[in-house]
Parts: sequence; C-alpha cells; structure tokens
Amino acid sequence: MKTRMTELFGIKYPIMLSGMNWLTTPKLVAAVSNAGGLGVLAGSQYGKTRIKDAIKEIRDLTDKPFGINMTLGIGAREAVPMVIEEKVPVFNYALGRPPEIEKIIQDVHAYGGKVIGTVAMLKHALRSQQMGADILIVTGYEAASHSGNVGALVLLPTIAGALKIPVIGAGGYVDGKSLAAALALGADGIAMGSRLAATKEAEAADSIKQIWVNMTEEDTVIDPTFDGINCRVLRNKKADELMTKRLPLFDVMWAGLAMKEELKLTYPEMIRTALNMRNMQAGVGGGKRKWADVMRFAIGGSLFRKATVGGDPVEGLLMAGQGAGRIKDIPTVKELLDRTMVEAEQIISEMKQKADG
Repeated sequence: MKTRMTELFGIKYPIMLSGMNWLTTPKLVAAVSNAGGLGVLAGSQYGKTRIKDAIKEIRDLTDKPFGINMTLGIGAREAVPMVIEEKVPVFNYALGRPPEIEKIIQDVHAYGGKVIGTVAMLKHALRSQQMGADILIVTGYEAASHSGNVGALVLLPTIAGALKIPVIGAGGYVDGKSLAAALALGADGIAMGSRLAATKEAEAADSIKQIWVNMTEEDTVIDPTFDGINCRVLRNKKADELMTKRLPLFDVMWAGLAMKEELKLTYPEMIRTALNMRNMQAGVGGGKRKWADVMRFAIGGSLFRKATVGGDPVEGLLMAGQGAGRIKDIPTVKELLDRTMVEAEQIISEMKQKADG
C-alpha cells in the first residue's frame, strides 16, 4: 500500500509508533521500523545527557527510517540540538511556540530530514502547515495521554480536508479496520500507541501489557487533574483519588524531587516547565496557569513513571486510550503490522466491490 506517508518517509506500511515516554524504547522503535513502519522514540525522557546514546542504540538495531518525538517544554529543549546534530531522519514535535518550531523545521530541513507536527485542533494544523511541517499527527479525543476535545470521526476529515500536506490519525487505532477507516476519513496513515506497546518487543512490564488486553473501551477517564493538562488514563483508585481529593503535600514534594532528578532540571527549570505546559494548554481553551498545575505536573509525571517503569498500575497512573479496549493479544510487532495491512487491504477491496455493485 502506497500513501503520501509511505512515500514521504520511505517506509513499507503507513503505520507509525507513537512516541510515549517510558514505553517507546530504542528496541521497540527499531522493531517497528524493521517491520515496515516508522518507529518513533519519545526523546523527552532522555534529556540532553542520554539522547545521543538512545539514537546510537536505534541505529545499531536498524538501518530503516526512524524518528524522535520531542514534547517541547518538558525538559526537551536542551536536547533538541543533539537530535538535530545527529541528523535523525524524522523529527516529531509537540507543543512549543511558533518561533521555536519554525527554527526546528528549518534546521531539520537543512540536512534533508522530515518534520511531523502533533496537533489536536484545526487552527494549530493550519499554523503548522504554514510553518513548514511536512506531515501532521491529528490526535483525537480517544487517545491516551494528552488530546483535544473532538473525536476522530469529526476531527480527522475536518483537518485533512483543510490541508495540502498529509495527516496521520492518532487515538484509537489498533488494527486493519481502524487503518481503513482513517484512510476513508482522509488520513494517509495511522499512529499506534497502546497497541504497539502491547507487543512482545515492547519493554513494558507483562502485568501492564495484560491490563491492556483485559481492558474495555469504558475503562479510561480523561481529566486535567492528573498533570495539569487534559490527560486520558486507566481509571483506577489513584485516578479517582486525584479527581476527588486535594493533593497531599508530601506526595507533591516527593514527586517534584523525582521529576527534577529524572529530567535533570533545576528547581526554577522544573517550575518554568510546568507553567509553560499550562500556558500552551491555555491556548487550546484552558484556563490561566496556576501553582496547583505545577504541583499536578510534578505528581502526575511521577505516577506515570510508577505505572510504566515500576509496573505498578494500582498506585501509579497508566496512560491508556479508548482503543485499548480492542486489544486482545500480545503479538510480535511484525505479526501486528502484517495482519493490520492484510485486514485493511481486504476491507478496502470489499468496499470497492460493494461500490461497483
């Protein structure tokens, strides 16, 4: 199957791995690229001290195209020059301010790289196209982690129909049915997050993978109380607690210190990062930044890590999209991508037959 996405990146399948902190490791990135998709590493988790080592590990495991996702403002800004210096084939940005993004796009294009922007609103999509992004990820309300307020059925055709550049659907895509649907809605491919994290090559704890297999589409909740920005997670005791109670001061202090050490931030940088994130969300319809958001950002980051790295989905927060309710097994990455393409092509063929009468 050829689409503008496969031609742009030089890949076999119009499927990419979503950059998810602590879940998209070099091993999983390489597995997706080797299987014909586009592996994308969540670079923000590595910071400026470890990002080059992560890129080297990917290159040791694959000679196929791959990308790095950088959520600008979460300890990532200092690492951006390292990613550009390494001439990573694909740079995927999220959040950020226009002048900063424009500079990144210019620098990546200068060495022949491609740039993916991540958006959840039409006005941001149009601005990204104007700034020179090559392709956009359109994140629907169904997605794990941070998303906008509109579901894919409306958001994807709205944005795809208004742009000249191609788009990639994100949020709820797990198989050939959802790939075929995305193509019908105007996308040139899809991004898989939770679905690719529930594979044999993924380095998430087995207990976490099994949660995705056992989930239903009703088992998530989206709320800004988890880290100061609208965020979708598995509904559990900890999620309910955060939505209904004030944050314990001790937990906030402990989480803030843990985040500071993880991202190698100074105290002013940690506070500035949280406030910047809140400011960016305010541009998407959020309220004014508050000190409570700094605390939620600190404790949220710590609880996300506790679930994904520590394998504790009870006391931690596990990011999960509504599409996790359709995950029923733990295949290899190659098995998943191959069968997704077979199913999508079969559906498209059947639709053509129906159209022909």
